[in-house]
Amino acid sequence: MRQFLDVKDRHPDAIVFFRLGDFYEMFFEDAVVAAGLLDLTLTSRDKGKVDAVPMCGVPHHAARGYVARLTELGHKVVICEQVEDPKAAKGLVRRDVVRIVTPGVVVDEEALDPKAARYVAALVVGPTPAAVPAQPAGRAGRASAAPAGPAEPAWGLAYLDVTTGEFRATELASAGAASDELARVAPREVLTDGAALDPGGAAAPGTAVRRYRAAWGPVEVPELDGAVAALELALAAPVAALAAERPLAIRAAAAVLAYARATQPAGALPVARLAVYAPGATMLLDEAAIANLELCQTLVGGRRQGSLLDVLDETATSPGARLLRRWLLYPLTERAAIRARLDAVEDLVAAGELRRELRRELRTTSDLERLAGKATLGVAGPRDLGRLRDTLLALPGLAARVASAPRLDGPVPLLDLASVVTPALVALGAALDRALVEQPAALVKDGGFIRPGFDPTVDECRGLADGGKDAIAAIETRERERTGIASLKVRYNRVFGYYIEITKSQLSRVPDGYLRKQTVAGGERFVTPELAELEAKVLAAQDTLASREAELHHALVAEVAAHCEGLMAAGAAVATVDVCVTLADVAERRGWTRPTVDDGVVLDIKDGRHPVIEALAPAGSFVPNDARLDADREQVVLVTGPNMAGKSTFMRQVAHIVVLAQMGSFVPAAAASIGVCDRVFTRVGATDNLARGDSTSMVEMRETAAILAGATRRSLVILDEVGRGTSTFDGVSIAWAVAEYLHDAIGARTLFATHYHELVALADDRPRVHNVSARVREQGGEVVFLRRIVPGAASRSYGIDVARLAGLPRSVIARARDILARLEGDGGASSGRRLAAHPPAQLSLLAGALGAETAGRGAAPPGPPAAPAASVEPGAAAVLARLRGLDLDRTTPIAALTALSEMRALLR
Repeated sequence: MRQFLDVKDRHPDAIVFFRLGDFYEMFFEDAVVAAGLLDLTLTSRDKGKVDAVPMCGVPHHAARGYVARLTELGHKVVICEQVEDPKAAKGLVRRDVVRIVTPGVVVDEEALDPKAARYVAALVVGPTPAAVPAQPAGRAGRASAAPAGPAEPAWGLAYLDVTTGEFRATELASAGAASDELARVAPREVLTDGAALDPGGAAAPGTAVRRYRAAWGPVEVPELDGAVAALELALAAPVAALAAERPLAIRAAAAVLAYARATQPAGALPVARLAVYAPGATMLLDEAAIANLELCQTLVGGRRQGSLLDVLDETATSPGARLLRRWLLYPLTERAAIRARLDAVEDLVAAGELRRELRRELRTTSDLERLAGKATLGVAGPRDLGRLRDTLLALPGLAARVASAPRLDGPVPLLDLASVVTPALVALGAALDRALVEQPAALVKDGGFIRPGFDPTVDECRGLADGGKDAIAAIETRERERTGIASLKVRYNRVFGYYIEITKSQLSRVPDGYLRKQTVAGGERFVTPELAELEAKVLAAQDTLASREAELHHALVAEVAAHCEGLMAAGAAVATVDVCVTLADVAERRGWTRPTVDDGVVLDIKDGRHPVIEALAPAGSFVPNDARLDADREQVVLVTGPNMAGKSTFMRQVAHIVVLAQMGSFVPAAAASIGVCDRVFTRVGATDNLARGDSTSMVEMRETAAILAGATRRSLVILDEVGRGTSTFDGVSIAWAVAEYLHDAIGARTLFATHYHELVALADDRPRVHNVSARVREQGGEVVFLRRIVPGAASRSYGIDVARLAGLPRSVIARARDILARLEGDGGASSGRRLAAHPPAQLSLLAGALGAETAGRGAAPPGPPAAPAASVEPGAAAVLARLRGLDLDRTTPIAALTALSEMRALLR
């Protein structure tokens, strides 16, 4: 127990798996927690005593599954093994920590998703460095209107995948930007120094980081000088120049690297370099955009199936799948880099048969990045080395095949696989091939993985061991003949070694040279000098063979680890080829076309289609639509029309096409010209956030505020039903003001869907506002949704028709039509009379404020409702007067019901 308590003192925040024989045992509070989470039987040490120690355990051969379950639940697990041979130990066998498994640091292949990176991140907060750029301005004249005040602290973020050595860091100017970047990175574990989070693990009040959910943990963040020294020592590369520009990023990087290194006391990390990046170097996709566009998972259910990534991901390799996800979440903004990717995809689209051959060959390759990582960590087994060997031997042929792709417009650097298949890697593959058998065992202890002829000692020991077994069989045959005992057998066990067993009925025939060793129920066991001598030779040979194979395995793993950087580069190149082949396959099969990407401010899409819906719908049934957004002419496009008519699909498909084009993919359209977007913003859906205590309206306003604060002239903004989370008057007013601000102050290319038809009047006064609508057709009293977006505003919302299609009772539908008719022309209230005097195409819910008085002008934003006219009926006027006289702050529920009854009587 002293050994256990010593380990627990060093790791108080972890569950300790303490090796005792064939079990990992847990004690004290660790046992209580683990038993509850893993459904284990909780027992105790020294049963019957008052201070009995709680304990539980798992078999050592099944521990991996239990560890994986604990880390998935956010716990850290310390693996404590016997670190000396029990046969040679004097007293207690020494035990020590050999590995620490955390939610973000997992090296067990069975617990990893091969298609997703496994990141551990560190988050550091500090004063805003001069190098962190301020929020870019929008159109000319859009100055920062925020009042002067204390600067918001900046954030340093670094994240590391210990299985591949991917190591990146950045700095962000606000808590909201940090939260959005965390959503893109999706780490499994986030570390902080405590300045960013309170002791309970929630973000500091007022910060947006609390929106992100992950396993949080403390970490010691070094000062800048210490961080620079630690990184330069670990990476063998200078980082001092980066520290001057990105001090918070460097501190976060040093913290996360130190944390990860502490989890692997017996091995090094496969980390060669740190990539410091600026988020603005790629298109920024915030948390809302990633979720609302369903880039990686669906809004409902959070499933991968039905997302854009699911439609795209036909990769043949695990590194390719991980890279494809990164390309999707980090679209490019540099036109030359986008063109390079599109060139590679276009070349492969033109080479159909070659593409199919490449896909077949790619499927035979293994995950070079993670195999190299396992070797560096010291956990690669013989089978891992065999998979690595097979992939290295296949690389030269794969590189030659890639080089044979037709070049439509000169060399394509992305498809240059030959440059990373270096002579050193070819030699490594050949060395592994000489050393390993065709199908090595999974574990070193299983043995037999060294190829015959590779090592003289192995061959000698293996021959002696195999020959010794033959000799033992020969002894058994000879002794049967010599003694005449047909039932004589030569057997083996770990306690007595080899022995001759003779049954009781044959004991009288035992020769004098036999030495009695043990008496058993059915007879007796004997040994001869010849048998003892042969046993010693065989056992010594087996022990020597196992030891020698382990030595050779260790040397091979070290040799692979020495080539880690080259293996990582080759793995990244294979992943790039895989992604380009995949995008070409998808483009050809689904009829996608190459977009034109430029630095202009126009989005012009011909016959665009929604990539996900088209993939799920019957072939040929999706209705394509044109879209045009021009920051100089058609900047704000108002989309009106009924629900279910395709407005949201139309807007999302525009965003999808932009993201696809800038990630380097062909797009689902007949033609597309994309002026590079720096950000894509979305405000879609209506929901509350109970965890934060935010209502539907507050969530909507927060997201809208983030858009207005962050959008620039080069952004794409998708707004769906802004203002519907509150009252009609407030909703129309907010929607109107937001549309004006986007037009006048920002100039961002905007698609704005709304059911507030009053907003269509904006096109009369704002030159860059245009109206389009989702077309419907009425046939025999039925409404047919044509899914076609056409110029002009919608004449009606068809809300009651949609309600009928949704299955509302006929009586409710009939009553709704009656009420609508009365409001539009037959009602007695003031709004009804005004509508009867000036019948619009659709009911205006502003009671005249945006009716005939503003028709044709559209310049003035909606104002408060007009006071009742003199022609209002006496009952209605009395009700209005009664309403004005109510003090709602002091009115009890009973008084409110009484007043409501009185007003109803007045109207009658």
